[in-house]
Amino acid sequence: MRIPKFKLALIYLVLLGLSWITMTRREEPMPNGSAWRETDVPGNKGKLRYRKFTGANPQLPPLILVHGSPMASSCFDPLLEKLPRDRTILVPDLPGFGASSTGFSDFSFIAHAAALRRLLESEQIKSAHWVAYSQGGGPVLEMAAAMPDAVDSLTLLSSIGVQEYELTGDYFLNHALHGAQSIALEALRWGIPHFGWLDRFPLNTHYAGNFFNGDLRPLRGHLENFQKPLLIIHGDVDGLVMPGSAKEHFRIVPQSELIVLHGGHMLLMSQPGVVADALQSFAKNVDSGKAPNRKDASEVRINDAARPFDPASIMALQGTALWLALLGIGIATFASEDLACLAAGLLVARGLIPLPAGIFASFAGIWLGDMALYAAGRFGGGWCIRRAPLRWVVSERNLEVGRSFLLRKGAAAIFISRFTPGMRLPLYVAAGFLKMPAMKIAFWFLLAGIAWAVSVVTLIAAFGQRASDWLLQLGTAVFPATLILILLAWWLLRLGSLLVTHPGRRILRSKWQRLIRWEFWPPLAFYPPVVVAVIVMGLRRRCLLAFTAVNPAIPHGGISGESKSEILNHLASSGCVAPFVSLPAGMEAKLKIIRSAFNSFPLVVKPDVGERGSGVVIVHDEISLAREIASREENTMVQAYVEGAEFGVFYIRHPNESSGRIFSITTKIMTSVTGDGSRTLEELILDDDQANLSQKHFRTIYQERLATVPENGEKVTLAKIGSHCRGAMFLDGKDLITPALEAEMERIARTFDGFYFGRFDLRCPDQDALRRGEGIRIIELNGVTSEATHIYHPHTPLMVGYRTLIQQWRHAYDIGVANAANGARVSTWREFAAILGSHFNRKSH
Repeated sequence: MRIPKFKLALIYLVLLGLSWITMTRREEPMPNGSAWRETDVPGNKGKLRYRKFTGANPQLPPLILVHGSPMASSCFDPLLEKLPRDRTILVPDLPGFGASSTGFSDFSFIAHAAALRRLLESEQIKSAHWVAYSQGGGPVLEMAAAMPDAVDSLTLLSSIGVQEYELTGDYFLNHALHGAQSIALEALRWGIPHFGWLDRFPLNTHYAGNFFNGDLRPLRGHLENFQKPLLIIHGDVDGLVMPGSAKEHFRIVPQSELIVLHGGHMLLMSQPGVVADALQSFAKNVDSGKAPNRKDASEVRINDAARPFDPASIMALQGTALWLALLGIGIATFASEDLACLAAGLLVARGLIPLPAGIFASFAGIWLGDMALYAAGRFGGGWCIRRAPLRWVVSERNLEVGRSFLLRKGAAAIFISRFTPGMRLPLYVAAGFLKMPAMKIAFWFLLAGIAWAVSVVTLIAAFGQRASDWLLQLGTAVFPATLILILLAWWLLRLGSLLVTHPGRRILRSKWQRLIRWEFWPPLAFYPPVVVAVIVMGLRRRCLLAFTAVNPAIPHGGISGESKSEILNHLASSGCVAPFVSLPAGMEAKLKIIRSAFNSFPLVVKPDVGERGSGVVIVHDEISLAREIASREENTMVQAYVEGAEFGVFYIRHPNESSGRIFSITTKIMTSVTGDGSRTLEELILDDDQANLSQKHFRTIYQERLATVPENGEKVTLAKIGSHCRGAMFLDGKDLITPALEAEMERIARTFDGFYFGRFDLRCPDQDALRRGEGIRIIELNGVTSEATHIYHPHTPLMVGYRTLIQQWRHAYDIGVANAANGARVSTWREFAAILGSHFNRKSH
């Protein structure tokens, strides 16, 4: 049984709420073992937990091991097995990591430094030897700057330090990347019902917060002012913290000692014995006074440390680190080719990777991704696109569009698609589906990929450094400014890719026109002022739902969900209703009933409960009819297709008035194009100013005919249904209102006892016949939520549209209040909520 989507949404929200409660109340239990201790951290709700291993000689300064992120104190376990127990060893879990309890909200270096100071106070330690691993270098250096006497010595083990060698080297870019990561992980944490499971995963929001709030810029100054002995241990192929950072730390701290081991970032685990021996030897030298302080450093080292930092000294990524970066760029193209090329260009601008390498990594990822799509179409075919993940992003209709375009344009289609957003995926799958020669396709992909990668990466590399220099001057505003800049660069890439082709420019025109013309705005952008006005009207009349009594004969006045067939049955005595049959869900012998009611095509098939033309299909033969009927599970109407012009006539009558009036008339023009014998239907749609406004809709429903070339003078009607959102043009028809028409509409409306307010959608042979009130055929009648659609006349001022709709709703309230006073029923809030729930559930299907 298929569960309605609104019920699934409700289940999801309930689970999400329970997950939030679990997360906020969950407390990390105290680990087992006699070594574990805990202490409160001032300013935080949680507790700092740590292990204490008491040494044989309490006179020796203790050794404190501080882990990085996303690790915990357990990362030191291999080292602890090698270290002698001559001195006390403390191994804390920094707030938010490992065994430290929940309740912490600040994971910055400064907050972690405060937790370390609390550790010293709790254990009554005046000074210690400190070992900072990886990201742990940030809080230890912050603590050392605030409490220099608490540090006997410091060992930076594969540790971060100066900003210039961290990740991209740019604070703004690093901050943006970490911010995006933090936002994504926070969204996952609070948007997925996981009941705390994700908090136990290493790459969680605490880790992301530590990187986002961890500011490395002050660390250079802390190192330059550090006076005590310093040992630096680093791997020569460390791919996470660049070896160049260790060399820079060694330069700016003249009393420091540098040990470079062959290995990566995990020296702590891969060579614990070597690291333990180095730590033990260094601590003994410090205890005995043999390790130099800053005042003991040589003059050469001191002079070298005094030199300002030379940005040119930043070494480009090399070896494993370079290959990892290039691999990351290549993999990133599978998610977004544009953003991957953007990142490659920025890395080139920083001098971290050479331009040819950035171009190659971008191109390689693009080319492999393109060939994977080709392979999916060739070997997976229709089966592949009907399953995740391809079915999420490409439909069979889009595949057909790509197929026809490829057959028509050949190699040119590959290059055009590279610069036209949304075309690549269906086109490349279609190339495989058509089993086009693999070598030829691979060559076309190669040329198009090189053209894209070279142009985009080179462009970003040329301007990336200027953007970096500007952003670094913004201080605390750097993160939002960076996000804006990245989004702007991405948008410019998309814009540029559209501008280089004629179809792309016409698509841009469509997007721009739909943006500046309010009649094409989405409901959430247009209706809020109307909703506010409606609420104010209801409050003034002391009954917010009074409008539901506007049409007592229509359930709830016709808000949503009313049966169209039942309404038309009420109008049957008028003799003006287009013939129809109603087919309840589950009804047997539907085709037999339809055949007995109609003897010719075309026929209109639509949901008995529908909105804004949704689900309306015109069928022209028996096969299409059978397929359409079989595909529908809901109550369905089949109606005779009425030739002629289509109009929307809005009728209003106050219960205390003897007759009603026509509030609005809309003339519905079915958008069409005329062939010239040379351009395809797709080109005609894009080049026609009116059709171009709905080009996305027309190119979807006519995708099988887009490649055809209509004959010279052949008229192709694109909009078959009088719905604005499905491509019809609406014109103000107030000049069609005549006494004869008003009399006929009054006669029709009076046949429906209990109807006062709504819009008739009707057809008539022509405008003159409508003026005479002759030949009218009612297609639908919509209730209180119908609109006076003449407001969608092209270039109608926005305020005129709002004023008309507000006036319309004022009439609805006045009629509803009058009907309620005469005994009509007003809907309850429970009924109203149920109607809205059903409405949104239908829209989601």
